[in-house]
Amino acid sequence: MQVISRVLCRTTFKNPIHRASLHSQSVRGMQAMGSVRIAVGQVTSKNDKQHNYNICKQLCEEAQAKSLMAAEPLNGPTMQKYQDLARQHRLWLSLGGFQEQGPPLPHGGDLPAERQAQSTSSSSAAQSSDDTSQDLAAAGAPSQPNPALTRRLYNAHVVLSDTGALVAHYRKIHLFDVDVPNGPVLLESRTTLPGDKLVVCDSPVGRLALTVCYDLRFPEMWQRLAFDMGAQAVAVPSAFTKTTGEAHWELLCRARAVECQAFVIAAAQAGKHSEKRESFGHSLIVDPWGAVLTKLDGSETGVAVADLDLERLEAVRQKMPIVHHRQKGHRAYLT
Repeated sequence: MQVISRVLCRTTFKNPIHRASLHSQSVRGMQAMGSVRIAVGQVTSKNDKQHNYNICKQLCEEAQAKSLMAAEPLNGPTMQKYQDLARQHRLWLSLGGFQEQGPPLPHGGDLPAERQAQSTSSSSAAQSSDDTSQDLAAAGAPSQPNPALTRRLYNAHVVLSDTGALVAHYRKIHLFDVDVPNGPVLLESRTTLPGDKLVVCDSPVGRLALTVCYDLRFPEMWQRLAFDMGAQAVAVPSAFTKTTGEAHWELLCRARAVECQAFVIAAAQAGKHSEKRESFGHSLIVDPWGAVLTKLDGSETGVAVADLDLERLEAVRQKMPIVHHRQKGHRAYLT
């Protein structure tokens, strides 16, 4: 089951006469003119590509008014559908959890025998992980060859402009690998390769950084994106389980926003996907002061909208210049 979480974005200028969607080529020149309206979409993905697409299409229509089983290349039919959707509704889209085709497995066949032996675990163990997509890694590989598992994949986060152009592409760096003594083995790395670079891009919300789910637990990554690469907002499409979501989801989103002085745009999977898999949901948008601007309930499908004030972001950074203090502090504790 592929997990896709969505962020829908259009620009709202302070002068209502100039209320319009923002084209990708004019982002840098216009991002400082006013606030940006953004929406986080929340869905319960099923093992049906057309169903997932139809729900996303419905959310785009709703936002304008107010996962997928097999891995594919970025120019495959599924991505092309979402590019058409972005063009049709004049929306920027953030698609997280896209299963991008990677290189073949070492022997060109099914998962290794070692992987099959280790991949027996209970659903309760999978529900204690961060990413509900790890149910696949925990459920056990099939005993017969499976053509869908002849190559590894990347857990990708893609940003599309309102013209359908692929603006940015990030491959999840932090893979969820857990080997519990006398317990289950949850190894995302068995079928997924890690990315090897951080990604930011220009967007209607300013400099936007791309992350995925489990990356939320690595503050040094986020600080690099914000302080060294200039990110003003960070998108983190996720699929936290109920257990970790109830304990840490909002806490982590607000913490990353405060320490990085950036907007956090956290679209989430929600509800029960199958008998063994349930996501926490509670999509939300957090401002640089840690205030939750908008959020959705746990299991509802829908969008939550907020206006991101880039002037407030700059005011927060000026009043508490963490980036400068961090540079001075590095001399003491980085050697």
